[in-house]
Amino acid sequence: MTRAGEHGSALRPRIGLIAGPLAFLVMLLLPAPESMPEQAWRVSAVATLMVVWWICEALPIAATALLPIVLFPLLGVTDIAGATTPFANPLIYLFLGGFIIALGMERSGLHRRIALFIIRRVGTHPRALVAGFMLAAAFLSMWVSNTATAMMMLPIALSVIRLVEGDDASTAGGDFALILLLALAYACNIGGLGTLIGTPPNALLAAYLLENHELSIGFAQWLLVGLPLVVLALPLVYLVLTRVVFHVSGNELPGGREMLHEALAHSGPMTRAEKQVAAVFVLTAALWVTRPLIEPWLPGLSDTGIAIFGALLLFVVPLDWRGWRFVLTWRDTARLPWEVLILFGGGLSLAAGIADSGLAGWIGSAFQQLEALPVLVLILMAVAAVIFLTEVTSNTATAAAFLPILGSVAVGMGLDPVVLAAPAAVAASCAFMLPVATPPNAIVYGSSRVSIPQMARAGLAVNILMIIVVTGLMYFLLGWVFGADMAPG
Repeated sequence: MTRAGEHGSALRPRIGLIAGPLAFLVMLLLPAPESMPEQAWRVSAVATLMVVWWICEALPIAATALLPIVLFPLLGVTDIAGATTPFANPLIYLFLGGFIIALGMERSGLHRRIALFIIRRVGTHPRALVAGFMLAAAFLSMWVSNTATAMMMLPIALSVIRLVEGDDASTAGGDFALILLLALAYACNIGGLGTLIGTPPNALLAAYLLENHELSIGFAQWLLVGLPLVVLALPLVYLVLTRVVFHVSGNELPGGREMLHEALAHSGPMTRAEKQVAAVFVLTAALWVTRPLIEPWLPGLSDTGIAIFGALLLFVVPLDWRGWRFVLTWRDTARLPWEVLILFGGGLSLAAGIADSGLAGWIGSAFQQLEALPVLVLILMAVAAVIFLTEVTSNTATAAAFLPILGSVAVGMGLDPVVLAAPAAVAASCAFMLPVATPPNAIVYGSSRVSIPQMARAGLAVNILMIIVVTGLMYFLLGWVFGADMAPG
């Protein structure tokens, strides 16, 4: 990053730290717009403060998420119980369970074994290697955080790149190193779309719809949306990277198979910890997928309960009875991204304030004139706006701030809230142009082998591709999967 870029990134939080409270105070001193309830205007002031601080990252995003607990009771929006109840939403615990299972995969090394196995199976032709890394990264990101996936796979990718660069006989040509690293980052981002626990905006969408619109999205139900997105987007992004924006060529990589074989051999046979984590992972995923079939006999079974059950097994089933060792101890949970769970609660508390104060209805009424636009155009506008906004903000913070707004707009136009909220949640995870957009982007940029102009060039093409893919696929899937009415009225 240039000195100017570093200066700009350091200046933004300082500006936001002052601008947010200033806007908040000015709004409280001004009268509410005509027809807007007073409480709704106060919620607007809180929302403005939170959005400014989230976008500018003036404070840690989780710290900003705690503002409703302080401000809503003081402003008379709700009592302390109403402000804190969203922090105990069941979907937060679904994500907590998923985080713990993913932590078990990381601690046992199972995720690395899975990645090496997939890469080895696809072959060592340069294009096959790119495809293999994308498949492995996307699959792991469906279950493990995209940050952990990128950090685990980056050393493997760099080893392959060094093998290519250090072998004079290698015929791998073009931009192989650049393509492989960008493909790794982009596949981590795309893979998270596949499951409800794959990326925070997915779970935040489910929690928002459940909390404010009594619409429940189950794990298996989301797969009907997420898997088609991953299956369609992954090969298209692969083609854009290897055939359109950049070029990679060459034959079988000399020494490639041996390197991957040695890496797997170095891991040794599957350890007891890996086997137990694999068993818990398979059991949990199977219960999530088959829950609709089991529910008539176990009506109290839920996706959240399944996630916590799987997580508890990693603390309960011992690796060694005599040594009293387990896959995980509570000390291991210090590595969990607790800030994401707090951010969930803050976003849901803000959404509840927007709904209960009448602000949601006011926003919906203000956008009623958009009813004349086709639903496909509305989805396109929401997806494009969120994709480019999340290039410079946290994807989870973007989703937390804009899901209640877009849900309110949809309701105001006579649409189901999921029609605009779901595409926006997916779009929040589709930022590919800048290192600051997502952790995987930052991780591969940190390898010093990818420049910002190179990432921006490829990312712009992928952004445009994902706008088309997300808009088109969500338009056709929303009615079928969620029963959403796609016609205003």
